[in-house]
Amino acid sequence: MSLQSKAQAYDVLVRELFVLLDRTEETDEGRVFRPNKISSCRAMDAVKLEQVLKDLKNVLEDWG
Repeated sequence: MSLQSKAQAYDVLVRELFVLLDRTEETDEGRVFRPNKISSCRAMDAVKLEQVLKDLKNVLEDWG
């Protein structure tokens, strides 16, 4: 697999990941929630994880 095709595969997979993470649903009561999450029970890791996902999404959006 070439470097370019590998980069394209990563791009597709990361986009699919964010489609899943950004999905929202609504309860019968009208409350909107996100059913898919990546989390950590470690507070410091949760903060880092949130920042990594935010930065990754920004890079993805800047890329096209």
